[in-house]
Amino acid sequence: MSRGAVAASSHEIDVHHHFVWGTEKEAMETLLSEYQDRNPDVQFAEEQTAINSLRLMVKSRILKEEPPDVWDEWPGANLRPTVEAGATADITDIWEEAGMERAYFDGVAEAARFDGEYHAVPLDLARISNLYFDVHAFEAAGVDPAHLDGPRELVEVLPALAEHRANPYAVFGRNPYGLLQLWETLFLAHGDPGTYEAAVDGDAAAHRGLLREAFETLGDLIDAGPENIEFMDSSDMDSGFSDGETACINNGSWTTGHMGSQPDIEYGRDWDCIPFPGTGDAHLVNTNAFITSADAEDDETVREFVRYLGSARTNEQFNTISGSIPPRSDVGVEGIHPLSRELHSEFDRGATMLPSMCHGLAVPPERIAELKDAVATFLSKRDVERSVDSVVETLSE
Repeated sequence: MSRGAVAASSHEIDVHHHFVWGTEKEAMETLLSEYQDRNPDVQFAEEQTAINSLRLMVKSRILKEEPPDVWDEWPGANLRPTVEAGATADITDIWEEAGMERAYFDGVAEAARFDGEYHAVPLDLARISNLYFDVHAFEAAGVDPAHLDGPRELVEVLPALAEHRANPYAVFGRNPYGLLQLWETLFLAHGDPGTYEAAVDGDAAAHRGLLREAFETLGDLIDAGPENIEFMDSSDMDSGFSDGETACINNGSWTTGHMGSQPDIEYGRDWDCIPFPGTGDAHLVNTNAFITSADAEDDETVREFVRYLGSARTNEQFNTISGSIPPRSDVGVEGIHPLSRELHSEFDRGATMLPSMCHGLAVPPERIAELKDAVATFLSKRDVERSVDSVVETLSE
């Protein structure tokens, strides 16, 4: 008997996900609880762990031919090897039946589509190229963040910000993705969408000057922050910002959920967020998506759950709680955080979405690992030319 048949007879769905902290955890708990309330005969075998550990766990189970029924993952180039290995279900019929292709933003739908087939259901959308800033610190320093034309202008005002906050800037390095998402944001900010896309497509060598500027600015921002950032993770950095220790940070839109859940600080009055200086209306984006195992492709219990995950109501509910941006155009946004609502409107109007390298939409897993290694080595060695060489070699493969 197949694994899918076992799941169907017991009405148990094996779900693995990485929503283990803060408002994302609350959002996922709400979705699973609501689904069980509506379907009391369905039970979840739930596994929660950080995203890197989750990937290793899922890969191990696929190799053992015991994959989870459903798991969350970054789609795009990151997922392609798993799709090509035949481990994921073709759920194109679910997309077509539910009209999902018309509803999802084009860039998000593209990340879920592989050679004309859909193999993922995006749940959220995050802008990576953000600058979250402490309104009071910037006002006290006499700095208008909207007038910062690029990354170098931001570096130039850090001494003034240092007079009002313990850390004028902060970046986390416990997981290299904190450094990598800042570095790719800086690369976009020093260049433009065309140079970013050219580098992703294999022509990084032609833009060595911009790559160098991005690493030089990364070094300046690291120096402006706390010591021992190799022990800080994303939640540590967010907490330092919300506690008033840090004047500004770069992080994905999940920080909006964290900030919006703090009762004593107010969006617009105490903190705000703008596109990272120099990035303008070109947005680096990421999405988390749920994947269905090929072994569960014909399991109607699993398929009904996948339909639920892709629905407009689920999109609205998850993103309202998490603070992220709904990836569908047809959701109600009245209850969503005002910042996420603004970004949703921009994407609905066709704002430029650039797939993030750091979060796997633009490059496959082995290149993500190599890029992480390049920024981690930069943190310890501070060798700009060596780091540029590493990135050029990785993106030119």
